[in-house]
Amino acid sequence: RVDAARASDMRLANARLAALAVVLGIVAVAAQDDLDLDFDPTQQDVDGDWSSFGVSQAPDVCTVSGTYFRAQTLTCESCPSGEAVTADGLGCECVGNTIRTSVDPADTLPSSPYGVCMSCATESKVASWDRTTCMACDATAGATFDAAQDDCVCADPTTEIVVELDAAGVRLANGKACQACPTDSFPHPTEKGVCFSCPSYGWPNGTVATTYDAATGTCLCPSGVVTQGCFDPSLNSAKLTSEYSVNLGTAANMLNYYDLGATLDSVTVESLHLSENLVTAASECRNYGNRTQCEHVANLCVLTMYDTGAAACKLYSGLFAVHPELTPRLFYDAGVDYAGMADLELKVSQSASGDAATGNTITNLEFVVSVTTLTGEWLGFKSMGKLFQLCGGRESELDAWTRFGTNYYNDCSLSVEDALEAARGFGISTAGETLFFDAYIQDLGGAAASSSAWPERLYPVPVYVKEAPDNENSFVNDDFFVRRFFVIDETTGVKTAGEDPLAVTYARTVELVTAMSKSDNQRIYVPKMSVSYASRDPSFEYVATDAASFRATYTSSTDDYQEAFLGITCAVFCVAAVYWRYSIVKVSRRRQVLEPDATWAGHAVGNGANAIAFGSFVVLFWASGYFFTLYKAQTEVYLMVPLDGTSVVKEFEVFLDVAVAFAAIGVAHTLYWQCNTDIFFLDWERPWTSASAPSAGKHDAAPVSAWRKMFIANEWNELQALRMTSRDLTLLLLVLLLEGLNYRNLGVVEPTMTLNDPKDYQVESRLLRFFVASGFMGFIVLCQVAYKTVFHHNYVEHPIQQFVDLLAMSNLSIVILDDECAGYYLHGRSLMTFADTSMSELMAQMRKEQEMQVAARGLVPSSQREDLAENQCFELFITKELRLAYESKLLRSIEETAAMRGGDGFGGALGVLFGGGRRAQRNPGGGGFVNGNGWNGNGGGLPMNDPTGGLVDASLAAAEEIGDIFKQLVSFVETNAASFVLERPFTNRLINMPPESVSSMQGASPIFYHDLQMSFVRTLWYGAETQLFIFDVLVFCAVDKALDSFALAAFVTWIVGACVDQTRAAFGSANISRKSLIDERFLI
Repeated sequence: RVDAARASDMRLANARLAALAVVLGIVAVAAQDDLDLDFDPTQQDVDGDWSSFGVSQAPDVCTVSGTYFRAQTLTCESCPSGEAVTADGLGCECVGNTIRTSVDPADTLPSSPYGVCMSCATESKVASWDRTTCMACDATAGATFDAAQDDCVCADPTTEIVVELDAAGVRLANGKACQACPTDSFPHPTEKGVCFSCPSYGWPNGTVATTYDAATGTCLCPSGVVTQGCFDPSLNSAKLTSEYSVNLGTAANMLNYYDLGATLDSVTVESLHLSENLVTAASECRNYGNRTQCEHVANLCVLTMYDTGAAACKLYSGLFAVHPELTPRLFYDAGVDYAGMADLELKVSQSASGDAATGNTITNLEFVVSVTTLTGEWLGFKSMGKLFQLCGGRESELDAWTRFGTNYYNDCSLSVEDALEAARGFGISTAGETLFFDAYIQDLGGAAASSSAWPERLYPVPVYVKEAPDNENSFVNDDFFVRRFFVIDETTGVKTAGEDPLAVTYARTVELVTAMSKSDNQRIYVPKMSVSYASRDPSFEYVATDAASFRATYTSSTDDYQEAFLGITCAVFCVAAVYWRYSIVKVSRRRQVLEPDATWAGHAVGNGANAIAFGSFVVLFWASGYFFTLYKAQTEVYLMVPLDGTSVVKEFEVFLDVAVAFAAIGVAHTLYWQCNTDIFFLDWERPWTSASAPSAGKHDAAPVSAWRKMFIANEWNELQALRMTSRDLTLLLLVLLLEGLNYRNLGVVEPTMTLNDPKDYQVESRLLRFFVASGFMGFIVLCQVAYKTVFHHNYVEHPIQQFVDLLAMSNLSIVILDDECAGYYLHGRSLMTFADTSMSELMAQMRKEQEMQVAARGLVPSSQREDLAENQCFELFITKELRLAYESKLLRSIEETAAMRGGDGFGGALGVLFGGGRRAQRNPGGGGFVNGNGWNGNGGGLPMNDPTGGLVDASLAAAEEIGDIFKQLVSFVETNAASFVLERPFTNRLINMPPESVSSMQGASPIFYHDLQMSFVRTLWYGAETQLFIFDVLVFCAVDKALDSFALAAFVTWIVGACVDQTRAAFGSANISRKSLIDERFLI
């Protein structure tokens, strides 16, 4: 147990020692890099970059003199005799003319460092500077031993230096030698074996060369130059103005803040920090190459939002040209698409199979920021994973966006006070300085990450500042990317020392976009960062809140989708165009009208709208299914779902809106067309005669009862708005699946099929939501259709077939003309002597049919095929002459009567819709808005005290005459069924194209085609199921797009559908009343 604990302590100590060694090495390198600057008497401390790192705490741990800190045992140990503690306090070093040598190599825990110190004096030599060997003083090379220094010296220490190694770095065999320094260079006063030259300052113009003072060992400005450095501070402003063409007057320190949202919407501030520091920092950078001051000037340019016309940015541009190695790069080169650079070598994966240890493929991207203070002090690197998120969040989820493919949205609304406080946490140092950040992505490029170096192989990330002057305008060709940004600025808005700033600017939104390479799905383009700032008055009591956000999104090229989308769209709409042309030709043949007219135009618009709506739905469903299937099913990176707001989604939404509009036009056309069909009933019932003969010897015929006709009219009226599927059930099940069973979560941008609730940072996609909603809605409707077709119609009830059967029992037929010369005939001529009879006789007749004791019900009962013999439904194509006769004898009379009463069509339907019509009790004339007339909806029926009684009588007589004509026609056709009752050939059934001209065929007689599919349902809602489904699903998805709620979308869709159904029922009822001359009050 002791050994285990000791081993654990050893591992901990070794780790600490390694980390400390790395930091100390960094300090040594930094000190060496800035060697020449140490001799500038006016130079600021440029090594402050590392002041936060690398300071050993070991000397403070061991307080007893002569003891050092042993990291292996975490104890303080005494140095052996003749040795001294090293400067870092972590070991001992030899002193004087001694070297380190090992005498006990088997010692596993020797004193640190290993070995003992041995004197070189016994060999008449001196210790090498690294204390590893003893060397002689080569007198032939001018080196002699100096006992006071215990080292070799040269004859002229002002021009010569002692060296131990030759030019190749090999130790001199004859010992230490003297070597003369090159011209204009001098022996280094503190470093052995090094020559140095005094620097020149202020290049390229007004260069001042310093001279070496051997007495003080420093570089001094030439004699006659102002003692405050090598440059006169009073001339700095003038030199900067002349060299960089910048005005450094008061205007250079003025900053404008807009959209403050306070009492004053904008404010102009003469910045105290700019006034006090701009010229000084620029001069220090120009004159002495002071790197921290060059950084300071660059940061001031950043605070002006990269305004290239501002004094700070002009100075920066000039200084960058002079000191490119000391001044940070802020701007990317113009004309280069850095966001589209494809030279990143790393490979990415969405699966856990990525091996980050070897760098082959990675699942988590490493973003790093370099942190610098306003005054130019570099504070080091920091992982960006959890930074810059003003909205906060779960600690475990803040860096979830670094996982490739994880779209991350951290949005919120914060009070201005809270937003500024959150920004201070990220953008202000502990010393109160504004912090500046340069973003990088780590690109290992297949190499394994080093265990001792972090970060490594960094690639800069371009930053797009939206408030930069050239980025704010509407032109995109002058937009540019930069390298540096800040989170909050409370410094430049200060006008007077000791007072609060008049305006504070903070980064309200930060967005990082990573795009996949077009050529390789495992490669990415250089990520792009966008930062948007807002300025606020910190002293103002804000009522409104600020919308803050941090977003990270991953995108892929949509070129393949766009090509496929274009191909699918063209193909679908070509088919739609062909179908539209086919429907127009079909309408023209059914109407037997060659020249286009208003009715033709109406059909063209309506059928075109239907075709466009159907085609649009197909395209929308394919587009959403494309992304849903490929994104949700992918195991490796293939594509990303375009997020809301992108061009692909915007086009999709516009397409959806257009589809809804055309679907509404199509439904309106279908509703108008169905509610204006010509329909009348043929009553085959014969009148009863009295049993006893009157005195004149003739039997009196009793009038035929109208109740059967009214009964059938009511049944037909009930079928008007009946659908094969239930909208109520569809929407109920849809909401249950989406909201109750969480299938709505399939719309979350997550490359899995999980139904779990989304994380706080995840978002839903409009494309995925459309596919999920329309897919489930279509599935529910298809299930209902399948159930009705396979089971319900065969084993429960078939409302359409039952109605046809009822016609045969009622001894009534129906003629429906949905176009001028085409329609449908429903044959209901009963085989019974009388249909208006007792129940026992009806049952007896039905038993005869069951026992096959009577002929078939169809129009061609003698057909050898049972389906044709029993068929009662026919497509009807009449001659133009018969149509003209119908219009002249009946239709015109009906229209005149309705016009006299004002209850034609629209008025009658409105009467039903708004509480009048057939159910009005206090308005026996049909009821409506006011007096039961005109728009107020008499309903097209036969009101009491009708002043147009003569016209009504004429209409009834005309209807009876037309009925007789049709009955004679049916009887004639029934007698000559072989010539006039036809069955369509297969190809004709396939294309369902009417004959070109009935008037020129078959002796100008109507044609009856067997309609075994009961196509007459197309005049009912029952036959428009596909169109109504398309309308419902498009309305549902459009409302969900607007409200972002499946529940509200279902409710609105139900309201819209109910209104459409009620309108269809009301107008259909009015049409039946108007065309059949049955008072609407009898249609209950």
